Amino acid sequence: MWVCFGFSCSKSIRIFGKLSLVLALSLMFRPVCAGELPLTLSTLLKQSGFATEGIAVYVQAVDDDMPFVAFQEDTALNPASVVKLVTTAASLGILGSGYRWTTEVAYTGALEQQTLKGDLYFRGNGDPYLTPERFWRLLNRVSFYGIRNIAGNVYVDNSYFLPGPVDYGAFDGQPYRTYNVGPSALLVGFQATEFHFSVTQGQVTIQAFPASPKLRIVNNVKMSRGGCGAWQKRLQLDTESAGEELRVIFSGKYPKACDKKTFYRRVSDAGDHFQHYFVPIWQQLGGSLTGSVKASTLPEGATLALQEPSISLSEAIRMINKYSNNVMTRQLLLSLGAEVYGQPGTAEKGVAAVEQWLQQQNLKDDVLQLDNGAGLSRNTRVSAAMLGKLLRYTYHQAYMPEFIASLPVSGHDGTMASRFKGDEIQGHAHIKTGLLNFVQTMAGYVTTPKGQRYVVVLLQNHPKAHTAKGQQLQDEVIRWVYSL
Repeated sequence: MWVCFGFSCSKSIRIFGKLSLVLALSLMFRPVCAGELPLTLSTLLKQSGFATEGIAVYVQAVDDDMPFVAFQEDTALNPASVVKLVTTAASLGILGSGYRWTTEVAYTGALEQQTLKGDLYFRGNGDPYLTPERFWRLLNRVSFYGIRNIAGNVYVDNSYFLPGPVDYGAFDGQPYRTYNVGPSALLVGFQATEFHFSVTQGQVTIQAFPASPKLRIVNNVKMSRGGCGAWQKRLQLDTESAGEELRVIFSGKYPKACDKKTFYRRVSDAGDHFQHYFVPIWQQLGGSLTGSVKASTLPEGATLALQEPSISLSEAIRMINKYSNNVMTRQLLLSLGAEVYGQPGTAEKGVAAVEQWLQQQNLKDDVLQLDNGAGLSRNTRVSAAMLGKLLRYTYHQAYMPEFIASLPVSGHDGTMASRFKGDEIQGHAHIKTGLLNFVQTMAGYVTTPKGQRYVVVLLQNHPKAHTAKGQQLQDEVIRWVYSL
């Protein structure tokens, strides 16, 4: 709550934005009592066209015991991607910043003169950042180990996770968008395929990376005139299976002015996606495969060839929070479940692990409802008070530098790269943002010119929350905290 002692809360009211001097002076000496917003923020809400319903604000200096502003702080609201702060903070507390995942490669049969007379196994352990470059390195290591020709099959072991059935279009009816990818113990390249568009001799050409022999592009795209704005919205994508072949069908129009463009889409399930990556890269490395790529668990007695370590957890949460990577967060949640309660990792185990950790740190409240840990959900709920207390708690932990470094920096990087650029606040705010239809949120830290650091949380659940006005309100709240 907001606590006043005489005129001590007058410092909370300063001139900023376009408020008149008369209004500013009246605010400087107006005490604000429990349950109220400072008049400055209340005025901002009215100017932005927002009512107070569905909005919560929490501001607290990191070294103070009481919040500076706490308005509707216990209200259950959808946090969108801001809930990633809960998942990543808990992972640092449970696993430690140096935690790493491993991908194992093993084989059965005999290895003779670079020919494996048996089967090759890839066992995933939840690596959230097995990018195409790192997967190429892994296959290169297999080649250096002495395996060039595989006379049997390649098997993928995903048993470390039990994610359950994945309905890619369940959230918003966009099954090909990469943000809807589900977790997989062996997740290669975020399960995304690169599609490269270009204009050649008056025709639109489309190429996929990797160029899998199991994936064929059906190009029905027509070249068009006009500007290149919103070019992706002019394209339609569909898929169909034809035996072992996946057909990716493009239609619509592509402006000539776009020249060369690239976009990413999920067009195959995790197992098929592994095959689309493995076969062409393995062939590029000079390898051969007699059999096919299938799913199976690693048998006992198999010979371990190598283990490929992942990036550290501190590096992973930097990618998660700065760029709001949903599938990496979901990988992390299932990894927590597997580490705390044993494999296979599930979302239910992951949620239980996070809630147990919050309870141990006296941070959990009755409002919290976790789902997939990433915020891509209409069911997740959190309170501004819990987020604020979590941020303040994390600030006083040994892993504070790794946590704050994972947050987008105003005017510099991540989802805050274009905000406050060239402004006095550039570099002074480390803020995680969240955005869904009717939801816009933020939580993080703001450092004032005097060197005081504040925790700031703003949750907006409102029909206009996801609009430009919602973001403008965020910016003005940050400016207000910066002026304290």
